[in-house]
Amino acid sequence: MMGSEDFIEHFKMEEDNSKPGRTLWSVKVGDVYMSRLIIDPGVTTGEYYHKVNKVMLYLESGSVLLKVENVITKERTKINLQPCKDVIHIPTFVAHPTTNIGKEPAVLVFFSNYPLRKDDDCYNYNVE
Repeated sequence: MMGSEDFIEHFKMEEDNSKPGRTLWSVKVGDVYMSRLIIDPGVTTGEYYHKVNKVMLYLESGSVLLKVENVITKERTKINLQPCKDVIHIPTFVAHPTTNIGKEPAVLVFFSNYPLRKDDDCYNYNVE
């Protein structure tokens, strides 16, 4: 006999198509936000940084170029993410645009302490 019907919690992700060329699904589980982002070929997303939100990401599938720049120190780097291999921690004050450089949609998975697009914590920033 199984335990009570609430022995697990079932969460539903919310879909956001507000930006062209990408679809973002997000859900809050406890104190963590989990997001799944699909980026169309040639599209760049995430041209901003956070002052509060800390982000972890990995590439589930596709080809993505991640550019990062610390907006205070101006230190920067580029990473061609490897699917299911690279896990990246994005601290505060680091801009992190992602570009799908492949011919198929790319899928990124994020974990963060606030929503990725938290209105009062997204500061536009262009990484060269």
